[in-house]
Amino acid sequence: MDTYLDRYQVPNSNQDQINPVITSTTVRSRPHGHHYKMALTTPLSPLLMVSALRCQGIYPLPEPCLSHGIIRLLVGKKAFISWQDLRAAELVKSWNNSLIMKLLHGATLVLHFFSRNKVMLTVSHINFSTQHATLRLTWILQNLSEVKRAVEEDNCCFGTIDTWLLYKLTKGSSYTTDYSNASTTGFFDPYGMCWSRLITTIVSIPLSILPPVKDTSYNFGSVDEKIFGVPIPVVALVGDQQSAMFGECCFETRHVKLTMGTGTFLDINSGKNLQHVNGGFYPLIGWKIGQELVCLAEGNAGDMGTAIMWAQKLDLFTDAAETEKMALSLEDSEGVYFVPSFSGLQAPLNDPCACASFMGLKHSTNKYHLVRAILESIAFRNKQLYDMLQREIQIPVTNIWADGGVCNNAFVMQMTSDLINEKIDRPAHFDMTCLGAASLAGLAVGFWADKEELQKLRQSEMVFKPQKKWQEYEVNMENWVKAVKRSMNWYNKM
Repeated sequence: MDTYLDRYQVPNSNQDQINPVITSTTVRSRPHGHHYKMALTTPLSPLLMVSALRCQGIYPLPEPCLSHGIIRLLVGKKAFISWQDLRAAELVKSWNNSLIMKLLHGATLVLHFFSRNKVMLTVSHINFSTQHATLRLTWILQNLSEVKRAVEEDNCCFGTIDTWLLYKLTKGSSYTTDYSNASTTGFFDPYGMCWSRLITTIVSIPLSILPPVKDTSYNFGSVDEKIFGVPIPVVALVGDQQSAMFGECCFETRHVKLTMGTGTFLDINSGKNLQHVNGGFYPLIGWKIGQELVCLAEGNAGDMGTAIMWAQKLDLFTDAAETEKMALSLEDSEGVYFVPSFSGLQAPLNDPCACASFMGLKHSTNKYHLVRAILESIAFRNKQLYDMLQREIQIPVTNIWADGGVCNNAFVMQMTSDLINEKIDRPAHFDMTCLGAASLAGLAVGFWADKEELQKLRQSEMVFKPQKKWQEYEVNMENWVKAVKRSMNWYNKM
């Protein structure tokens, strides 16, 4: 590869971005004569990129490669803006309280009343979020003069990381994205399957800077032969959570995936029909392969894995694997509660100005209590998301599969199973994003005949079953919710 992604957060700032620095990595591939196919998925992590390369028989030597990346937005040659960046928080707050949004909500509610059109009901609940690219892109267009100038000169292109990687790997011959990635941006209309003229017009984003949108499984061109030694066709582009859904084999309506990585993402397969949501979950395109269109509904919470990494930096433990034993060594957290809100609180609270905090600290509090409180907060947030799913999405849940690094923690898994009173299947392989992208590429070229063959390959490592009743956690969760409310609106300005 010829790219190194260096992620950094500016101290005492709400900036979270990634620098693309050109470097070089030597790779060696299988002997010539073998055929390669590639799928790209976003966001990217070091393990994902290495695994993806290995899936194609390409083995990076120990030199810099793709590092740290949870990426949603690309800005010229300067930096990638991550989904946890909060510089647009004030703009988000301003727009959500604006007269335009109030008129939009009111007008669509009236239209829904007379037409009973559920799309109008969904639009009436639309609010902007710091996690979607919409107002981050607007903020950039308003604040970066070089970007504004590039737009005026028709020399500016927007893309998520898949678009950028495809462009770089094909040496500029392919500039596009797929439906799954486009639907995560916040200014794609999943009902019309196109970029939303309404949203882009409201927030002044020119349609000319947006890439063409193709099927998830599509011939996107070939990687330049100079990079890997052979021209590898790129036959799939897919978003990160959609890829994880595919990797988990969540192919049927009512299948649910719980990803616990940097953040928590709860997705349900809603089949061919987009869900008409009420502001908590949001509709996404899962994947489009020929005539097959699969839709999802997603809710998410930030800073789950981030909180664990933060605690490790504070030397509360040396290895994340220790946290499970630390939590289990105590009967409870002794009234200590943690609010995981380094990048604000997402649905159902939607407060970018909330702060991360510990509450209930005492003289007797030690690092074991702090660690347990952090892990409990992850399970409590999972419970909030699941309850929201039950309220908003009128689809009975049949199966729940977990993935992501945090699902390796049995304490979090068991507590989540208890809280939602459901079985949760933990796979033998946690990096489902990589597996999903590889599966899509394999299906596209006939390496696997069909999805049934993929289902036979999936291996379950453990199934967590409810062991305690939800009522046993009720008081603790009520206190945690109280702590969350006291952390809200902490910052006057981001």
